Amino acid sequence: MENPIYEFKKQQKELSSKIRSDEGTDYDSYVFRHNHIAYCEIRGRERSQIEVPRDGNEPSEHLIESLKKTWISKISAWREENEKALCSCD
Repeated sequence: MENPIYEFKKQQKELSSKIRSDEGTDYDSYVFRHNHIAYCEIRGRERSQIEVPRDGNEPSEHLIESLKKTWISKISAWREENEKALCSCD
């Protein structure tokens, strides 16, 4: 199983390339923004360090929490799997 952080970064790179190549939609930008916020918060950043949105352009807290929950569960499963592999040196 690949490290979920690498998977997350890979998805973000692909999405940013799509957005920059004019093939991306407004929805792609929306998804990228929320994934970026979730990633940074998982890594320990505070929201004020990530972005200060304009009035009326606040991110969806529900979506960010949902993304964080998904990625944290993937990271936890990956850590468990790798800890078992490291500890099976009996």
